[in-house]
Amino acid sequence: MKRLIVNADDFGFDEAVNYGILKGYQEGIVTSTSMMANMPGFAHAVTLAKQHRDLGIGVHLTLTCYYPLGKGYKSLTRRDGSFKKQGDINEFDEEEMYEELKLQIEKVLASGLHPDHLDSHHHIHTFPHVQGVFERLQKEYDLPVRGGFQYETMMPHALLLDQFYADGATISNLKQIVDSLEEANCYDLMCHPAYLDMFLQQTTSYNIQRINELDILCNKDLKEYLQAKGIQRLRYSDL
Repeated sequence: MKRLIVNADDFGFDEAVNYGILKGYQEGIVTSTSMMANMPGFAHAVTLAKQHRDLGIGVHLTLTCYYPLGKGYKSLTRRDGSFKKQGDINEFDEEEMYEELKLQIEKVLASGLHPDHLDSHHHIHTFPHVQGVFERLQKEYDLPVRGGFQYETMMPHALLLDQFYADGATISNLKQIVDSLEEANCYDLMCHPAYLDMFLQQTTSYNIQRINELDILCNKDLKEYLQAKGIQRLRYSDL
C-alpha cells in the first residue's frame, strides 16, 4: 500500500489560516499540520487541535517571520524587534537561534499538545548554518525533522514532496504526484491551505494561492482518486 502524509504548514499563523487547515482536515485530504508558536493565531490553533485530536501536530520553527518569543537578541532581529529575513540567516548567532527555537518548542509542549515532528518556516533547517541547531533540538526532544537536507535529523522514511505549490498547485499535478508514489516509501506532501484575510495578505506574498490549494485539497473527486489508488493517509505519529 502507498503511504502519504499530507501536512499543512503555518497552523497558528492567524485564524484564517487555522480555519483553512481545519477545513482541509475535516473535508479534504489533510492529515497533519505544523504549528507556529510565535504567531497571533497560536492560542486559537491550540484550541482547534485539542478539539481534533486525530490531526497530527508538528512544530513549524521560524527565525524569519513576525516577532520572536524571546527578547534582547542581537543577531536575529531588526530595530523594531521583528525577525530579519532569510538573506541574513548566515549572520545569526547559533546560541540565539537555539534559545529562540527552544522557546517555540516549549510553548507548544506547555499548551498540552504532543508534537510528532519538527520542521521550519522558509525551510530554514536546510541552511547549513542552522543545521547544528536542529540536530541539538532533535536529540534533546527526540523528534524527527521533516524534509530538507539528508542529514542525521531527517525522518528517513517520509520523503518530502514540495511540487504542490504556486503554479504546481493543480488537481492534475497532484494526481501525477500520487501516480508517481512507490509502495516501498512513505511520502509527505507539503501544502499551505488557508482562507484569506488582511493579516495574511500583508504578512506573506504567498496568500491568495492558499485559497486555491484549499479548494483542491477538499475536492471530492481528488479524495476518491486517492482511495481508488489505494493511498493510505497517515500522520507522522503513525510511522
